[in-house]
Amino acid sequence: MSGPLTKSYVDATDPSHPIREDLVLYELFERARERGVVGEMVNLETNRRFTTTEILGKADGYAKGMLALGLIPGEDTFAVVGLSTIEAVNLFTACSAIGVAFAHPYIYTPMDISITSILLNMAPRAVVVGEGVSGKNCTSFLGFFKETDPYPKSDKLPFIENIFYDNSHNDRAPAHRCLNPLSHLTEIGKSVSDQKLEEAKKSVKPEYRLHHLFSSGSTGKPKCIAHSHYSLANELLQLRAENVEPMLTMNPNNDEMISYSCAAWVLAGKVSKCVFIPDIKGDVLLSESSKVITQGVIDEGVQYLMILGSVNTMIRNCILNDKVDFPPIKLFLNVAQIVSRGFKENLKEYFHGMAFTAYGMTDTFIIATTSLYDTKESEEARMQARLVVKPNTQLRIVDTNGEVVDIGKDGMVQVKTYSRLKEYRKQEQLTKDLFTEDGFVKTGDMGMMYEDGTFIIKGRTADAIRYKVQGDVIYPGPIEEAMSQHPAIDDISVIAGSTNDYYGDELIYCIKLKAEAMRPTEEALLAYNTTHQLDETQRPCRLIFMEELYYTDNSRKVSKKKLKEAVHQMIAKDLTVGLCDWYRNFVAELTSQ
Repeated sequence: MSGPLTKSYVDATDPSHPIREDLVLYELFERARERGVVGEMVNLETNRRFTTTEILGKADGYAKGMLALGLIPGEDTFAVVGLSTIEAVNLFTACSAIGVAFAHPYIYTPMDISITSILLNMAPRAVVVGEGVSGKNCTSFLGFFKETDPYPKSDKLPFIENIFYDNSHNDRAPAHRCLNPLSHLTEIGKSVSDQKLEEAKKSVKPEYRLHHLFSSGSTGKPKCIAHSHYSLANELLQLRAENVEPMLTMNPNNDEMISYSCAAWVLAGKVSKCVFIPDIKGDVLLSESSKVITQGVIDEGVQYLMILGSVNTMIRNCILNDKVDFPPIKLFLNVAQIVSRGFKENLKEYFHGMAFTAYGMTDTFIIATTSLYDTKESEEARMQARLVVKPNTQLRIVDTNGEVVDIGKDGMVQVKTYSRLKEYRKQEQLTKDLFTEDGFVKTGDMGMMYEDGTFIIKGRTADAIRYKVQGDVIYPGPIEEAMSQHPAIDDISVIAGSTNDYYGDELIYCIKLKAEAMRPTEEALLAYNTTHQLDETQRPCRLIFMEELYYTDNSRKVSKKKLKEAVHQMIAKDLTVGLCDWYRNFVAELTSQ
């Protein structure tokens, strides 16, 4: 950059590390194997470990089995349901080798509806089921098939021709005749020659679908997002590191994006070891899981925590409650872009490493990150979550007319990147609507850029609260993050209530309390706000306590749309519901003037 920016646009094209149009993912795995690089993957769920040499060897056997089944590279999809073992990574590697698309969807409740709606998007011809989430995924899936049928036959899932069962962990020996052990996939693959396997590997094209991911559904119904070899291979190619020290990541059955990204880093020689956390099964086992995860970090020499913020909090609580002598780590990830300074400082007290923030979307993977430089200025920028656009990416911040805004002005973030999705499966118009005419992805986020080209994310465009009496525009993220640490609060969502031209949108805290927790008073919550770096503009107008919040169709996030509808109905019936005393007095004073 030649000088301070005046407009909110950054072009981070890097000619020294160009994007490769002909690249496929497995080529990067093969390069690492040829260089003699051997990494390791460890699963804290099963207490098993595999080298990348073992994984690539097993993947070749599975790939042959897929070819023996008649799966067509570039056309067919192979899915796994409920796999919490490293077999999921073996199957992903096999699919990437021969160009068969892969999917490991997160199965939400109700599971039967979830399974049909998700699998219909991809129509996989073959599925592997496992005992993830205490076997509930497997039980729900097999409910679509009769035990006595020798072959899969289901009116709701008619496209499935073969079902395999991963009996390597918690084997319940289901009685369905149509179910084959996963080892059978390797057995039938013995009929396929090494030459045919190599021909299949060489036939893979960059535009082939590689990995299906699923959005949270926070802006509507969950979407099936298909990424190509081109986008994911180049994302991995642009990672400049080599043989990075061990990292902890999510179990593939809990998060299909972070976990497989970390697995790919190890297979490509970028990271030396990947440690998968146990399959988190619910509140009852959180304490037990926390201890396993924390001890795993110590035993495996983990230096990087590439996990969700909730798991970071689990580790912190375990360190605090069990007085664990926890070694310093180098970096912990904040995958949500809006994380308060106080939250990061709290984690740094226990982890001592860099509070690294990555901003992105399931549709684009990473868009920008905070700096990794070890300076006071960089540390302050990390605490502020000032983001640097990743190489070979363009980013701009625009107004409602699509015009690039001046530096320091809020606007909508748009990005043009090589790692964008190939399509939303079976949603052609939605795919088209995601892009501007000149090829930028409309992220739906509000941001603000600085003169040096770094930027911050303010929140979702749809979540903006225009609160005229105390400020301009307020975003829920920082409030929700800070208040979620309150000892009595189990979950919280901040929404806009009724709108008045005089004082704008009401700021409403919708709170689900923990079991048997006492309801905090308004005074206590306002005091908590103050001590957790929330200012007067972030005070609630209403406090509404609910037994359950309203969630997206896949249960991953609170659905603000559903929540707003429910709360607005409550207010329509009772205008005083949840009204805070300070706000009641404030409005009375304003309207009397």
